Amino acid sequence: MMISQLETMIAVPCDLCRSPTHEALFIKEGFRHVRCLNCGMVFVSPRLAAHREIQRQSGTGAMGDDELTPAQRRRLRRELKLYEPFRKQNRLLEVGAGRGWFLEEAAQKGWETWGLEINSCALHYLRKRRSIHLVVEAAEDFAAPPGSMDAVRMWDVIEHLQSPRAALGRVYTALRPGGLVHISTTNFASLSRWVNGPEWVYLNGSDHIHLFEPSTITALLRHSGFHLVRVRTRSFNLRKKLYHPERELPSSWSPLRPLRKIIDETIRFTCYGHQMIVTAVKSGD
Repeated sequence: MMISQLETMIAVPCDLCRSPTHEALFIKEGFRHVRCLNCGMVFVSPRLAAHREIQRQSGTGAMGDDELTPAQRRRLRRELKLYEPFRKQNRLLEVGAGRGWFLEEAAQKGWETWGLEINSCALHYLRKRRSIHLVVEAAEDFAAPPGSMDAVRMWDVIEHLQSPRAALGRVYTALRPGGLVHISTTNFASLSRWVNGPEWVYLNGSDHIHLFEPSTITALLRHSGFHLVRVRTRSFNLRKKLYHPERELPSSWSPLRPLRKIIDETIRFTCYGHQMIVTAVKSGD
């Protein structure tokens, strides 16, 4: 999907602080990536006017495996242990439920599971899972009963949203006081992004329109009312990719390549891994 008509694009202010002033960082495949001069948020502007409709019809909502391996299921079960101390009303919501693998595991542990999704391909899979209460609505617009959820999971979804700020406002309302939000997203401040530059595998301006760093995801959560924000990072890779048309790029030589495995093992002790895992708690417990 190469951008050929400016009429399809709209300029947007920073979603975090609403500032209209920003500086251009680079252009990848027709998409201009900018940094807010006020708060440092990185985002795509201008972006596709039909961004949400594209997310409904294509996007990456149904990416994933047709079946999970035993190791993948074990990882999900380990993650579910994080939610146990927050289980009071027994309700768990996943924003961007994808194929429903996580919620399926949660249901087997006795959770009442709720899934929010708009992607048509993902909905095809989710409708087959009888244990999930399915809500077909955008993350910025859904209205769960206030205080009805113990925990909310947002896994590789916040970077796709037109307004992460509005979505987290909805999440905050849905959570009970003391409830947990658990987020995964890519880290624009990672060593991987620094090494790969604009060809970094996670830079896809038609899909990933907000690029967070530890400082900006923390600021957004605190602005939304959350506290006890904890950010950790993990993983390092040297993959490069173009998306229009989709193709992997050969990785150029890097002095870090012989150290890749060592870096991957040690980077989780720093803030420079390419994946951020974020937890925060709703005030008032």
